[in-house]
Amino acid sequence: MKPRDIMFDKPMYGMSASYQSGNFWAPVEPNDDWIKANSNTLACQKEIDIGGLTVAQEGTFFPKAVQIQRSPFYSAPGCIPRDPADPQSALAPYGVLFETILVSEHPFDVTKWCGDNQVGTYNFIQAQTVPGLLPERTTLQNSTLGFENILYGRVQMISNNSSLPQQCGVVYATEEFGSMSPTASNKLYVTRMVQVQTFGLAAQTGFAIQVPAIRVVMIGRAEEESDLSYIMRMRQSYLLQQDLN
Repeated sequence: MKPRDIMFDKPMYGMSASYQSGNFWAPVEPNDDWIKANSNTLACQKEIDIGGLTVAQEGTFFPKAVQIQRSPFYSAPGCIPRDPADPQSALAPYGVLFETILVSEHPFDVTKWCGDNQVGTYNFIQAQTVPGLLPERTTLQNSTLGFENILYGRVQMISNNSSLPQQCGVVYATEEFGSMSPTASNKLYVTRMVQVQTFGLAAQTGFAIQVPAIRVVMIGRAEEESDLSYIMRMRQSYLLQQDLN
C-alpha cells in the first residue's frame, strides 16, 4: 500500500436540555441521540467505520490532526445580579458548561466514568481531570484508563458574557489532549459529553441550555506496516476495546 493522506469524519446533532423537577438536566425531544449520564452530565456517541482501510486493506491509520466544525452559538446557564441587594448592579454568570469531545478505539462509558470520578456528592469532573490525562483505576474491573486509550480529546469551558444577550455562551478556555496513536481497529468512537455546573447555586425547573451540531474530522496517513507490526497493532487495538470505560 502506498502511503497516502486520508480523512474520516462524523457529524453529531446538537441538543437542547432543560432542568427537571427531579433535580437533573435532561435532553429535550425529538433528539434521541443524547442520554442523561448523571444529574448534570449529558452525552452522545457515534461510530466511525475505518474497517475498509484497516481490515479490508490491512492498513494502519496514523492520525495527524483533528478538526471540530460547529456553529458558534451555545446557550449556557443564566446570569444573576452581581449584587442582589442593588437593583442597579450588573449581571454576572452563575454557571458554566464543560463540553468534552473524545475519539477512542473503544466505546467510552460516560456514566461509568462520571461515577469513577465523583467525589462525595459533588461531581466536578472536567474542572479537575479529563479522560486519559492521568492513569486511573476503573471500577468493577482490573484495568486502567490511561493515555493510550484516548486518541484525541478536546474540552472547552463555556459561560455567559454579561455584555451579550442573556444565556448566550462564550468559549473561555480550550484544551486538547490524547495520544494520537496509530490504530488498526475497525472502528473509532466519537463521544461528546456536556456537563452543567452552577457553582452551588440551585438551578430552577425549566432552565435551559443549548449546544450546536458539530462535525468531527480526523485527518491522517494510511500506510502498510510489516506483518509483525500490523499483528501487534491489531492486538493492542483488541486489548483497548475490552475496556468497559
